[in-house]
Amino acid sequence: MDREGLEVKKRDFGINKSLIKLILASVLLNALILTAFLTSTPEHSSASTWATAAYKARFKLAPIDPVKDKAKLAQLHLDSAKVSKSECVACHGDEFDSRIVLHRIHLKSELLPGLVCHDCHQRIDLATRGNVVMTRWVDVGFCKKCHSAFPGLVPGSPMTAADFDVDCTTCHSGSNAFRHEPQYLSQVIAPTECKGCHGGRVLPWTPLHERSDWLTTHGAEALSGGTENCFQCHDFGLKFCDTCHAVKPPMHLPADRWKTNHPDAARADTRACYTCHKINFCKRCHVGHDSGWKQLHSSFVASQGTSTCEKCHSLSFCSYCHAGSSATSMDSSATP
Repeated sequence: MDREGLEVKKRDFGINKSLIKLILASVLLNALILTAFLTSTPEHSSASTWATAAYKARFKLAPIDPVKDKAKLAQLHLDSAKVSKSECVACHGDEFDSRIVLHRIHLKSELLPGLVCHDCHQRIDLATRGNVVMTRWVDVGFCKKCHSAFPGLVPGSPMTAADFDVDCTTCHSGSNAFRHEPQYLSQVIAPTECKGCHGGRVLPWTPLHERSDWLTTHGAEALSGGTENCFQCHDFGLKFCDTCHAVKPPMHLPADRWKTNHPDAARADTRACYTCHKINFCKRCHVGHDSGWKQLHSSFVASQGTSTCEKCHSLSFCSYCHAGSSATSMDSSATP
């Protein structure tokens, strides 16, 4: 073969080699695009899906034992502000179908596409759950960014309640438009949604939760203020209460001693009993209130006083129906 023929063959080989590289690169690129498409959802990007998979593999290869590695696990949660969402999801799942209603509401909201775990949970203490520990699992300051009164409606503001109900984009458009800086918020929000975060979803914040005696006083607060106030935040259904109240209190044990001692607790505040027990529960052992007693008891109390009633009921029991009335006025010897 002459020299010219060799040159042609080399040139053809070089062209074929480049073509093969181009085809391989195209196949690889298409494979990556297809993989990204298949591993992404409206809730998860492809990158977060792969990151979560990597953390799952890591925890499977080097699992954290909740007993042996208790201190390590506790510290990991205390430093939750530094933990990525993918790392949380690797263990806890995405929580989109969580039994906790507040998780489902916020994680599925179109207004919060960039919300990550540590936005709400800056620090999680795995110590024994008490009122102070639980309230600090969530950064209340973060909640207040959307669930507090709108400053434009404070006394002395030039705005009025009527102004608050108009289309915000009437003024806030063009060069006067505001953009949300926080990454968790959507940049595209319908004008009808503005009011929701800017004063439309104010929650009944209370410092009472931080008191050291909240565990013993919250029942009376719930009874006096109404549980509907509680469930504005604690919207978990009664299961939230059952975390503690479905467990028999230590004071009920041993059973034989409690049978003797329970009248003292009942007389102290009968309403506490009805946290778990229905009124008819007492009638399993204590009978005597015949049919129609609700209508007849007032005349009995008027003639006999409340001393007989107090053998089973505390005077606070009367407030279930007689809110604002003074039961003690019926019997000067009664003890509140």
